[in-house]
Parts: sequence; structure tokens; C-alpha cells
Amino acid sequence: MLTRRFLLATIPTLALAQNQKFVRSFFYLKPDSRLILIDFAVGSDKKMWAVGGTIASGRGKGALLSSLDGGLNWQQSELRFLPRSLFALDDSSLWCVSESGEIWFSAESGREWKKLSKQNNALKVHFLNNQTGFLVGVKKTFMRTDDGGKTWRHVPEAAQVSGAPENFSYSSVQFWNGKIGLVSGATQPPARSRRRAELPDWMEPELSAIRSDKPHILVSLETMDAGATWRKQEVSGFGSVHRSLIASDGTGLTLIKFNKSFDYGGELYSFYPKFNKKSGMILRLKDLEMQDILYIPGDGAYLACTERLGPLPVPTKVHIRHSKDLQNWTEIPVDYRAIAQKITLGATPSGKVFAALDQGTILALR
Repeated sequence: MLTRRFLLATIPTLALAQNQKFVRSFFYLKPDSRLILIDFAVGSDKKMWAVGGTIASGRGKGALLSSLDGGLNWQQSELRFLPRSLFALDDSSLWCVSESGEIWFSAESGREWKKLSKQNNALKVHFLNNQTGFLVGVKKTFMRTDDGGKTWRHVPEAAQVSGAPENFSYSSVQFWNGKIGLVSGATQPPARSRRRAELPDWMEPELSAIRSDKPHILVSLETMDAGATWRKQEVSGFGSVHRSLIASDGTGLTLIKFNKSFDYGGELYSFYPKFNKKSGMILRLKDLEMQDILYIPGDGAYLACTERLGPLPVPTKVHIRHSKDLQNWTEIPVDYRAIAQKITLGATPSGKVFAALDQGTILALR
């Protein structure tokens, strides 16, 4: 029975849920250097990490942020390599791909790292367990390991897509229930020349802002047997697949990003591998640049965006929207100081949401 005491007891909890806001969990502030965060991974409700690099006097050094208390406190340490992407299997096993294609592994929650191998074209990895994993990258690179990343072999279906290898990249790999997998890629324009060839993209963001978007081939490779066999699909379109995810309830989402010169700031598509529902576009934005998507069963989707200011390579205000039904979206308040050019979302198993900003900031929904 609803009583006055019950209602008074629940009102503060309801108000807190309705007034949740993305607040600073970490902020880098050193006048003589910058911290750029490029990837974020969660291992458990307590342990999470962000990787990137510090820039001082035109030189970059790899950096790792670690939290052992659910994002309340963060510790920064230096990496022996410049990271490109990070993958966490659990609260201790981490793999990191370096800018030079080295595969690094930590069995101690990031405290110590060991170089396992090197694949020059590697962009990111995804592991099903401590032994079996997959690697995607440029030049039609899609590989498998069964020894934790020490050795890799090519997946033969990866080379069967249209286009020259030098103009094609696989950018996303995701698995659901350890059986259903999706790898996404697209043809890309020829590699641009660099003024300083040794610097990674995150140290020269202005170079990626001047390219125009042209029609090209979007490719997906799908498996239903944990990667034993793959089926190819090709379509013509604009943009590139930035993130494909398959949640534990079988809901799939794909975020398409465009170059800054394009009319739209991104498109979001849904697909349902478990229920065999028809896929389709559910959201397109013109006023915001889509940066990342996160889906939590029972809670809904979180979409991270930045404001559009034309082709200028400058950080802009962060916007994060939420939808329970993938149709109606509401804006979640974000700390007014939060600006970014790149955002990576992550969530703990219990549903706590975080956003890592390339401008040396980590936000937490509280």
C-alpha cells in the first residue's frame, strides 16, 4: 500500500535520478603540457582505464589512466609506447595496440605491459577469451589469434572485398554471446602525406579535417559460429563505421561518422541479430557531430556528440543524449566546461556511464 512515509522516502531518489548530470571524474591540468585521451575500457564495476598521450614541446609520450574505485580516483602512469586503442577482457587482462602496430598485453590491470607481437596495419583488437581474439586494421587487415596475441593469421574472407588493399580499412569488430560477430570496414581515400611522418593522428587533428567525403564501399563481415566462417556484405554509401555494438539482449547499433565537410554530423542505425528484425536508420543529425554510442539493456542508448563548427579542427561543447526506446531522445546535462573533438563512452556492468574526452577529461553520470 502506498503511504505518505513511502512517498516521502522515494521522492529524493526519484529527484536524483531525474537530475543526473555528467560531471568531471578526472581533469588534466598542467600548464606546460596536454593530455589527449583516445580510448576507454571498463573491466568491472571498480576497474577502468583510459589511454592516450601527453604532448609537451611538440613531443608525445604514451599515457595510461587507471581507476580502481569505480572512477572516483584516477592514477596516471607513462606507457613505453604511443597507444592507438585499448581492449579489456575483464578486470585484469588488457590488450593495447600501439601507433606502430605493436600488440601489448597486461595481466595486472595495466601495472606491467609486455609486447607480444607486431602487425604494422593493426588498429584495434577484440578478444573472446584469454586465447582467442581478432585484429582489424588498414589494407584489408583482419586476423585471428589463438594464443593470446603472440601469433596471428589472416582471415581469408577479409581479402575478398572490393577495392585496392591500400584504400581499405576494417575499423570495428564486435561479438555477441561469443558466437555472433560483426566486422565493419570501408574503402578510404589514399593516405595523406604528413608534415611530420612519425606523429600519430591525435597530434595532428587538423590534417583529418580537410578531407571531403565521397561515395565508397561499406563492408560488413558476419559470423554465426564464433569466427570459424564469415559472410560478406557490401553496399555503396558515405561515411565510415565508427562503432558497431551488440548488447547482451541482442540489440545492435551502428554509428556512421562523416568528415566535417559533409551535410550531416552522423547517422545511427539499428539491427537485431537475435530477433532477426529489419535494420534501418533511427537517427540523423545536422547540428551535432556524432562521436560514440553506448547501449545498456533495460536503460537504453547514450549518444555522445560535439557541436559542429564547420571544418575547423577545434574542440567544441559536449552533448550527450539518452533514449530508452531508440526513438525519443533527451539531452542529459553536461559540465559546462566539457569540450572535445573525440569522445569515447563506456559503462560498468552495473550500468554506471562514463565519457572519456580527448581534451584530458573523464566525465561520469551521477
